[in-house]
Amino acid sequence: MKKTLCSLLALATGVLVLNSCAKSDKIEIVWWNDYAQPTEENPTGDFSRYEFVEDVIKEYEALHPNVTVTQRQFEDYDAISEQVRTGLSSHILPNIASVYPDDAVTFGDVVLHAAKYFDDDEVGFGKTVDSEGNVIDDEKSLKSDIDFNSEKTSYGDEENFLTLPYSRSSEALFINDSVFEKVGAGEAGHTASEDPAINGGEQYIAPVAASSKVAYEVPTDWTEMIELARQMIVDFPETFSEENRYDDDGNFNAVPICYDSADNLFISLCKMMGINYTSLTAPTFNNDDVKNMLVQLKKWNNEGLICTKDQLTWSKTAPQYHAYSTSMVNYGSVFMLISSTTSGMYLYADGYKASVHSTPTAGKKDFPIFSSSDSGTHQTLAQGPSLVLFRNADTEVEKATFDFYKFLTNTDNSAGLAATTGYFPIRQSSNETEEVQNLIKAADIEVKESSTTPESQKAKRDSYLGQSYKLNQEYQKEGCYFAAPVFDNDTGSSAACRDAVGDLVNAILDNDTAKTDEEIRALVDTEVTSAFSNAANG
Repeated sequence: MKKTLCSLLALATGVLVLNSCAKSDKIEIVWWNDYAQPTEENPTGDFSRYEFVEDVIKEYEALHPNVTVTQRQFEDYDAISEQVRTGLSSHILPNIASVYPDDAVTFGDVVLHAAKYFDDDEVGFGKTVDSEGNVIDDEKSLKSDIDFNSEKTSYGDEENFLTLPYSRSSEALFINDSVFEKVGAGEAGHTASEDPAINGGEQYIAPVAASSKVAYEVPTDWTEMIELARQMIVDFPETFSEENRYDDDGNFNAVPICYDSADNLFISLCKMMGINYTSLTAPTFNNDDVKNMLVQLKKWNNEGLICTKDQLTWSKTAPQYHAYSTSMVNYGSVFMLISSTTSGMYLYADGYKASVHSTPTAGKKDFPIFSSSDSGTHQTLAQGPSLVLFRNADTEVEKATFDFYKFLTNTDNSAGLAATTGYFPIRQSSNETEEVQNLIKAADIEVKESSTTPESQKAKRDSYLGQSYKLNQEYQKEGCYFAAPVFDNDTGSSAACRDAVGDLVNAILDNDTAKTDEEIRALVDTEVTSAFSNAANG
């Protein structure tokens, strides 16, 4: 009888989650994430995120002996979201999934609106259990300490959002300091050892400057950045020669600027330049301002000044994929990189030093095609995966799931995750912990070009993470964070819209036949029409 009732309850909620009627003392919480774990086929690698979470799980299970938490790994967030959609019909879903708000809004009523538990007497924010199982106050999990701004901005309200904050990042401008500081002829940095034990398989080949080379200033807007990119091509004639700049497929072997994410490039430029991308409910990017912006980007791309990661040459270790943008910096063939603030973790190769800076401001005055004096406003995307919790026929399972989320994101664990992954803590109190403060202090320690030992590589990593954390504080103080609106309705979805504009940028930049103004304009008109149709029907 109980089993039948449970099944009916599950069907009534539209979802059958693991342990959906676990009224017994045993509860299993399943979390789908992208944290790689060691296997027999892949015993080595960077498993720091998985290992960190495993330690957190062990701590939680020790406090709650009746609860088991299990991680299941997927390749990326898209794969997680796709599996959730498959689970909508198969009735096999996790209790927690790492996704972006754009995807969560497409999952329907299986999502748990966790706000119902925020102030729960047993598992609400600011509550925990002691060693004897008594509910006590907990200053490390207060609601007032957690940053919900991204969720509020995405969903457009105070509490009726579908995801919960977990780890946050933004974008930064990473520069090759050895290139910027170089004056006169000679190597910018030093060519590194080919020993993979020293350089992780990524060898920095020091670019050679011409005698006219002067020290560069860090660009603060797109006008300065594009002018500097042109000067780099002049100052490093061998690196950016026509022969060396492109591979046989027309991809970039060397480029002054790489903007890692095509969709972030599009969305951030639109936001800063005041160009319509979406409303709160529909795509709106089929307009002349967008087309002019893309025409200008294509012209700069044809000049060899800028590309996205999808125009980079092929990976040396996995030739079916484009090289990582951070790898290209480590090879000495990208001098300015706009990428996730977490990317500093991967710029520790021997041979050069880097630094982390605010992304340049973009206004219509920076894009000559507009003939405008509008300088725009500095805006930067708030990004990073959130967690979505799923409804369950058993309230005790829902409570346990929320309680685990609260433990996972308490002061200490949010700080530990930040120090392990490079993501920003979602709690202000985490920024005050010794762990995070030590990284912030590391930002002020001078970075050396030479990094041939694990200790020197860690010093670089810590410095870049610290610089990113300080940049986060700067962004917060300036109030320049924004989140793209989230929607899913008959006019399209924000997820489809994001995919469409990313594909749009790459389709235009990948094209190797549009050279004249007329050809570029025709290409842009065609691709915008196609992308807008995909976004509206996605």
